[in-house]
Parts: sequence; C-alpha cells; structure tokens
Amino acid sequence: MHLRILQAVQATDDSSPTSRRGVSEEASAAPVGTLALLPPDAGDAVHERPRHPVSAATLERARVFAEGLFSDERGAPDSARIEWLVRDLEDFLGRAGGNARLVLGACLFACNILAPLFIRRIPTLADLDPEARARALERVERTALGPIALAPKAILCMLWFEHPDTQRETGTEPSCLRGSSPSSP
Repeated sequence: MHLRILQAVQATDDSSPTSRRGVSEEASAAPVGTLALLPPDAGDAVHERPRHPVSAATLERARVFAEGLFSDERGAPDSARIEWLVRDLEDFLGRAGGNARLVLGACLFACNILAPLFIRRIPTLADLDPEARARALERVERTALGPIALAPKAILCMLWFEHPDTQRETGTEPSCLRGSSPSSP
C-alpha cells in the first residue's frame, strides 16, 4: 500500500497553545515532531495535481543523460522515443513536489559536469557522443559520487519501461496500469 508521510506539526491559535490546526486526526495522535504514515487520500489522484513548470535546462540534461543511459552497441536510442521520455518526465516532474524537481535537477546538473571527468574529459556530458556518455555514467556510478546518478537513472528507467515499444521489446505488459482495485490479488 502506498503511504503518505505527514509530519505532525504543532500549530498554535488563540484558544490553545498546543492545538494542531490542519492536521488529520490520525496525524494528531502522533507525538509532535514525529512522522505519521498514512494511506493516501482516495481523492489524491496524481493526474489531477496542478502542473508546475520544469526548466528547459533540466529537461535537456535529462535528454542527454537518457541518451547515454539507454545507448547500446547500436548507438543512441531512437530520438522520437527519447523525446517521448522527456515529455513524460516533464509531466511527471511537473506534478511532483518542488523538492523532487530540485533534487533531480541538481543530480542532473552534477552528472552533466562531473561524469565526463571520470573518463578524463573536460566538456559536459552534453558535449560527448552517446557511447562516451554511457562510459562516463557507468564510471561515476562506481564511485562514492554514484548516488548523483541514482535518482535520474531510477526515474528515467521507470518511465522508459512504460513505453509501449519497450514493453514489446522486453516482453512485459502493463497489467499494473489496468484499473485493478487494491483488494485484487
């Protein structure tokens, strides 16, 4: 079951110095300053969340990262599929929280600058060909700085494997995307 983390915070008003306005009853039962794990609200549909802008620089860095990540012996993936991935990422990040956008953007920025150094190149990741990008990303993953590549890799892989062509190529099917109820096996 998906869990929503709510921080139980202490709010004050005129009537009581210890009341908690705007906090659910379940969260109110938790001690002040602790995290309460709650199931998601039934009406909390991600597709209904407002979309926030995602910077063009973040999307371009994601495109460059994805070309390196999904390159194989034949070279970079089809540009149409990469563009689909970037549009899907834009929608995903636009509906995510501000911290998620900030962290992913920072990780992509750091990879863009630092990853080429691990293959002894000075330019940014964007200046490398897809094969060199793949080598640079593989090298940075094997170092103490590897976590900077983890968030972009995880999110881009999650979205990449939702593409119908990828599902056909890997023999997977989107049964998890069908309208199954939480009580279904």
